[in-house]
Amino acid sequence: MTDQIPVRPPGPPLEFSKYEGLGNDFILIFVEDVTPELARFMCDRHFGIGADGVIRILPASNPDYDFHFRLFNSDGGQAEVSGNGLRCVGRFLHEAGLWSQPRIKVETGGQVKVIEVTVSGGEVSSVRVDMGPAEVQGTVDLFDRTWHKVVTGNPHAVTMVDDIDTAPVTQLGPKVETHESFPNRTNVEFCKVDGPDLLSVRFWERGVGVTLASGSGSTAAVVAAGLDRATVRTLGGDLLVEKGPGGHLYQSGPAKHIFDGALP
Repeated sequence: MTDQIPVRPPGPPLEFSKYEGLGNDFILIFVEDVTPELARFMCDRHFGIGADGVIRILPASNPDYDFHFRLFNSDGGQAEVSGNGLRCVGRFLHEAGLWSQPRIKVETGGQVKVIEVTVSGGEVSSVRVDMGPAEVQGTVDLFDRTWHKVVTGNPHAVTMVDDIDTAPVTQLGPKVETHESFPNRTNVEFCKVDGPDLLSVRFWERGVGVTLASGSGSTAAVVAAGLDRATVRTLGGDLLVEKGPGGHLYQSGPAKHIFDGALP
């Protein structure tokens, strides 16, 4: 993260749309190049637009997928994937008239994710994302806690807590994110099992900090808890995560349009 006041890099006016999934908010743009400086400026909540990240979308020339998806965190660094961000993109592409099919194949960070959009009465009624199978990488003991290392397209460290309201998110989140056990840094989740199919989770996202929700993090928490299906309670709302054939993990939840604008 930078302590400098972000400054808008020189360039032409830039049209954008802002969407959120469970309070995890993103700026969606169609441009070839996004610099770290531009991402930091756009995400800044005081001097820019304000968001957890910037998502660049471009049509794909490869017939194996339909669009390229690139996520830039609020610190300007790139992330491999975002579950909430993919749902926002699915809704945006339909609402903007850029795609009409129920399935959208998106290439992101060298992976292909599938967004499933349901339209009812001419309106998007639900969005589901196939996050693919998770990669479970065992556990590591840090700061007197056991952390489950789970990759759901991007890396996560999940620890179980007895009280979600007192989970040390801001105390341990940044320490675990940057620990040498995670060479590429990691997202961090604090998870409480509330029932056989119910979890409460709090998030510290790599390159962002505290967020209201995380789709990939919620999926990682369900895997770490050893569940096949669960409603994940986040500060931004509920997300449903389900395991399907081949171990594929599906997440369903809200995605909402906030506003459109142009950056002068």
